[in-house]
Amino acid sequence: MKSAIAAALFAVFSVNAAQAAIITNGNFEQGTTGWNLNDNAALVGAAGADFYFGGGSAARNGKRAVAFNSGDRWGIGQVWQSFATTTGTTYTLTFDYGSTSIVAQSLGWSLFGASAILPLAGGVVTDFNWSSALDTYSFDFKADSALTTLLFSDVASNFTWGTDGLLDNISVTSHATVPPVAPPAAVPEPGSLALLGLGILGLGCARRRKTA
Repeated sequence: MKSAIAAALFAVFSVNAAQAAIITNGNFEQGTTGWNLNDNAALVGAAGADFYFGGGSAARNGKRAVAFNSGDRWGIGQVWQSFATTTGTTYTLTFDYGSTSIVAQSLGWSLFGASAILPLAGGVVTDFNWSSALDTYSFDFKADSALTTLLFSDVASNFTWGTDGLLDNISVTSHATVPPVAPPAAVPEPGSLALLGLGILGLGCARRRKTA
């Protein structure tokens, strides 16, 4: 019984570990490990008592994030990472994004699989950040290849003077589940076996008396 429970728990933990590892360094606490950045996308971290020198936005996970328009630079920054997926499996993409001020900032997101031109899914999120905190966004997609690329792109129309967009806490989780483990058949205790034996013996004696 204990071995069956242990096997079931191991299977669940293995799936959870695999899901957690789909995206590498999703909170940027290991710097840019696992990610590619270009143009005006830059890794930023804590400065003094605040998370980010440009405003009150706070990282939900750790003290680092990626800023777009950092240093009031124009351009279209990009951040991307490729990861293993299973064709036909549905996944959920989740990330935190926000503006460093009440001025709106927008971020484009896209997922590419079998085609490097037509995305599996994508869109644009816009954040005003009135509460000076990053907001969480979540989207589902179905993989069509063994390798999927996640791309975040700054929007060219973003206002850049003293206002940046912050990206953090990115994760991808699979909807695949572990098949339920059937409980093992109950094994009678020694006392139950003894009672069962006596019952069978009693039936045998009764049959003999009836025959006589």
